[in-house]
Amino acid sequence: MKLISLLAIPLLLVAVSAAELTADIDRFEVELHPGELTERTLTLTNSGDEPIFGIATIPVAGKAKELVTMEISEFEVLGPEEDVEVDINFSTPPEISPGTYPGFVYFFDEVSSLPLRVEFEVEVIAQESYGVSLSIDDSRSSTATADPDEPAEFEIYVRNAGRFKDVISIDTPRLPPLWTATLFDGTEAMEMPYNLTLSSGVSRVLGLEIVGERAGELRAIEIEATSLSDTSKNATVTAEIEVNQEIRQYEAIIDLPTVMVTNRTHAGSIRIKLNVDERISIQVVAPQEVLVMPQSQVISVGEGRSGIGEFTLLATKPGKYRVEFILHDSYQIPLPAEGAEVLVVDSVRFAIVTGDGLLYRALALSYAEGVANETVPVITLRGGELSEEDIQMLEELPLAKVIILGDEAVVSAEVEERILDMMPAERMAGSDICETSWLFASAFWPEGAEAVVIAGTDELEAFAAYEEAKKIKAPLVICGSPLSEESASALGEMMGSGLSRALIWGGGVDPAAAESLREAGLTIEEVG
Repeated sequence: MKLISLLAIPLLLVAVSAAELTADIDRFEVELHPGELTERTLTLTNSGDEPIFGIATIPVAGKAKELVTMEISEFEVLGPEEDVEVDINFSTPPEISPGTYPGFVYFFDEVSSLPLRVEFEVEVIAQESYGVSLSIDDSRSSTATADPDEPAEFEIYVRNAGRFKDVISIDTPRLPPLWTATLFDGTEAMEMPYNLTLSSGVSRVLGLEIVGERAGELRAIEIEATSLSDTSKNATVTAEIEVNQEIRQYEAIIDLPTVMVTNRTHAGSIRIKLNVDERISIQVVAPQEVLVMPQSQVISVGEGRSGIGEFTLLATKPGKYRVEFILHDSYQIPLPAEGAEVLVVDSVRFAIVTGDGLLYRALALSYAEGVANETVPVITLRGGELSEEDIQMLEELPLAKVIILGDEAVVSAEVEERILDMMPAERMAGSDICETSWLFASAFWPEGAEAVVIAGTDELEAFAAYEEAKKIKAPLVICGSPLSEESASALGEMMGSGLSRALIWGGGVDPAAAESLREAGLTIEEVG
């Protein structure tokens, strides 16, 4: 979450209302091609003990505002524990550009003190020959609780998103030991992997039951759908299952970052276990140097089922601070106050994010491994995406920013936006890898480097040059083309701080580039 979002929404403490509107789904994630439409159903429930006589909404906001329409079923009175359905239509015009279109809507009633927020994410994708669309409970992930040896139930939606008829294989390839997963096509149980033949644009809704054996265990299970006509076309969703256990006393577990960095956002959470069904309201108390914004002021817990509240933190000044959580049940009876300390530091550390191609990896790693007394994490994007492990590392390390190495063909704008949600980012990219190399070396290599190792774009030569650059702690430049004006300018800056030699590795360096280095005054040495 960016700073502007943090400051725009005040932190409120509210009591749990006598009537409360809840939704069976708080986020819809759908994939559509241009010119397509689909329908979903949202169920609203009055989970309080007072009747609701009317529900109003604001227009859908965000980029998805033109793509989502809704209609609430008519009712006179919505009594306690009664439901009302909302028909939601997702549609895309034929001329829409591929991309992600987020949006949200608020539902209001005359009793609850807080509106109910439901989010949307419409992913518009260009139609290819083969493709797979997959969701779980209308989202990319879903959570459920179950008793030991009892199934957690999910609904899987799979669609042939390609132009041609296809066979799509559905599986849970990394199921933990002692866990079982059963797929249902209608009422019939299917063995996985389950191969499903679908015509273009046709979808199928399947049931999924997952069973865990050990009480108290929490697992995230991935479900994959793969096109058998083109196995590079696949999709993955996640089912998170918590196996219930008997809780005989109150417990709160606070998860705060070990170290926070000033002026960047961090994620935290509090997990509450209680042996009764309850809704716990939360007030967060923190010093003015630490801003805290919860995603919700109310956590639902139950017998044998924990509840989790997530929040975002941003600190403006270094120091050690204490964050307090004041908790009340639905009758405003206080629970024991909880608190934890957080250490906030200034930091100039950064990580490098680049593509998984050998040339860009060599550039990033030659810096990370070649600069003395520096620890620079390097993340290479597998398949062009940040993995969950990558995101966790970026969130947990005390980083001030991320350096994105390469243009949008190397690191996409979507990945850059995801990083910007966590911390500042700076893209280092030239017109080609040669210009990018010089700009990167000039901007980040410490002053006083006497030599630079230069190789062409042949991967074998570049790999050998990387080993040489790492060995002598020199910048690596990959240059199979003449020097541009930007490259020449970066070269001049490096020569001004002590650069005097160019070590040419292999025969792939552009002759014009080598001549430009010689004319600039560098001593040319052929070393490989």
